[in-house]
Amino acid sequence: MFRDVRRIQALQWTLLGAMTLLVDGILAAAEDRGPGSAAVGTLVPSPPDTMAWAAAVFGHRQSGGEKTRGWWPAAKPPFSFVYDGKSSETFLDSWQRRTEDRRLADRVEYLTSWTDPRTGLKVSATTIAFRDFPAVDWVLRLENTGGHDSPIVEKVQALDVLLRTSAEQAMVLDRSNGDDCSLRSFLPTERALKPGDSVGLAPVGGRPSNGTLPLFNLQCGAEGFFTAIGWTGQWSAAFQREAGGATRLRAGMELTHLRLRPGEAIRTPRIMLLRWSGDRIEAHNAFRRLLLAHYLPKLDGRPVELAIAAQTFNRTGGQGYWASQAGQIAAAAVNRELGCNTLWFDAGWFEGNFPDGVGNWLPKPKEFPNGLRPVGDACRKLGLKFLVWYEPERVAAGTQLAREHPEFVLPAQKAAGSGGLFNLGDPRARRWLTDLLVKQIADFNIHTYRNDFNTDPLPFWRQNDPPDRQGITEIRYVEGLYAMWDELRARFPRMYLDDCASGGRRIDLETIMRSVVQTRSDTACTAGRSEWDQCQTYGLSLYLPLHATIGWDVGAYECRSSATGGFCGEWDILDKSFPLDQARAAIAEIKANRKYWHGDFYPLTPCTMAADVWIAWQLHRGDLDEGLILAFRRKDCPQPAFQVKLRGLKPEKSYTVTFIDDQRHAALKTMSGRELASRALSLPTPRSSLVVRYALEGR
Repeated sequence: MFRDVRRIQALQWTLLGAMTLLVDGILAAAEDRGPGSAAVGTLVPSPPDTMAWAAAVFGHRQSGGEKTRGWWPAAKPPFSFVYDGKSSETFLDSWQRRTEDRRLADRVEYLTSWTDPRTGLKVSATTIAFRDFPAVDWVLRLENTGGHDSPIVEKVQALDVLLRTSAEQAMVLDRSNGDDCSLRSFLPTERALKPGDSVGLAPVGGRPSNGTLPLFNLQCGAEGFFTAIGWTGQWSAAFQREAGGATRLRAGMELTHLRLRPGEAIRTPRIMLLRWSGDRIEAHNAFRRLLLAHYLPKLDGRPVELAIAAQTFNRTGGQGYWASQAGQIAAAAVNRELGCNTLWFDAGWFEGNFPDGVGNWLPKPKEFPNGLRPVGDACRKLGLKFLVWYEPERVAAGTQLAREHPEFVLPAQKAAGSGGLFNLGDPRARRWLTDLLVKQIADFNIHTYRNDFNTDPLPFWRQNDPPDRQGITEIRYVEGLYAMWDELRARFPRMYLDDCASGGRRIDLETIMRSVVQTRSDTACTAGRSEWDQCQTYGLSLYLPLHATIGWDVGAYECRSSATGGFCGEWDILDKSFPLDQARAAIAEIKANRKYWHGDFYPLTPCTMAADVWIAWQLHRGDLDEGLILAFRRKDCPQPAFQVKLRGLKPEKSYTVTFIDDQRHAALKTMSGRELASRALSLPTPRSSLVVRYALEGR
């Protein structure tokens, strides 16, 4: 994918090459408001075509299919559905259309609706056209405003566009895998789309990044656009290249075939398109910057600071003392001594343990006679965040929740207390669960609510749909999840949500607007997978700036392979023989490197699991004139040196450069930007690593 990372051509838009990181913004809690605004920063105008396209499609001017420059979609509604057996393309222009807009410093917001005068079906689009990025975001809402059940609404595609590509133009689908707890998790991949080709993407089992990531780039020559899908369920996308060369792109829920009751409304997946031109790696960084500026959760106007913790589940030392009030308070003291910012208490605090006890959301009375509050209070006194694990959507058979509230559970089988999927689509059930979580978060003094999800929900959704309501259970469930998370965030504005689903199987545009990913794959639940960690960091960082995983060893090669802007150790810190000094040095290095993950990400090598190569990347903060190189020589690699080609440096300026080896010995040099940009890195020993930090002198 990145065998040649040289510039394709000079960027056509100043945005992609020169825009500095925007880190101030406010994420709207309510989904209808969409991604947050960037409160401060220099706004770079969006390309006129992008703004004009949004105005023509969603603005006051009725579109008539006007042409736009290049192969960008025509100015017509970029969605479709079938209603009463007819395609929306045949009738939407005849429906009553209304538009409202709101013009802000960094965006224009549109609320556009189309209403059927005969049946009262109303389709509304809430749209954002960003001024500071060449990007457009929309989500649809379908509402039956009539007095009777609607005809069947089906095949709802939140994105349906025809790209005017010719047969001679080369099309490439550039993406990374999702997570499936295997060697392939988050590996980058690309596929040529030739005339006549048809490619489909969909996750496995209803978790949105289970095997396939709903973030991808479609490239035609030296331009293209990124697509992000926001749907925490079973989405699908289809790419069809016609024989004449034109390309059709569709995305939405995999299955919709339903009637709407009078007064009933549903929403669709969120769609975001980012247009780019020039260099593909710079375009990836524009996508990362867009997420940082407008989508990722913030506290005090800055992106959430990920956890740095020394221990999560104590897989090495056993549960025992660790899973007790005294053990957790002792672990908090060690975390503080090591320089961590979080006490991470994973699945070990409730009756029945994991996994058989999910559904018993009460602390073990013997181990925690006063609940978790004493642990939370100890964390607060030590200046630590307190992270607590829950899996509220899975209900194990025989648990308290399965026995006492079977009406809240979509059952795995027709038997009392059999367990199943907690039905977030039921407002009564969601209210009960939200109240429980609100009370415990307050009572336990929790700073980080960790929401795991270790089951595939799709079978539960599908088997509970009536024939003329296919998709409704999934829709209500996903809407309920967003409502619950939004309420938790509103109730606890200083708290943040940690999204886990057997690792990183629940990553999509909607979840990353509300939560952070701190264990991106359960491959990290096993030690000795540093090369897996390296490839996952590489592949996921092309799209998502902030994510983390588990590390098992305090050694430099292992820690550097897993650490990003956050880190969760699986260290046996309560063992008297644990090497505290080495761990303290590892944590100090992770903290020193953390700020660079908010910058641009540049691959310096291909991404491969091969054992006989180097793998390396650069993180560059243009706003600070600083950066970081992480380089790894794998165990069978015969080359002791590797030539890098860095970006973002000022050739004539001087930089202070720090080289840090696996013994964490530092060597300082002063180098020109030109010299540093083409520096040869040296690692004389196989299976070793190197950290290089650079900073412009005089800043």
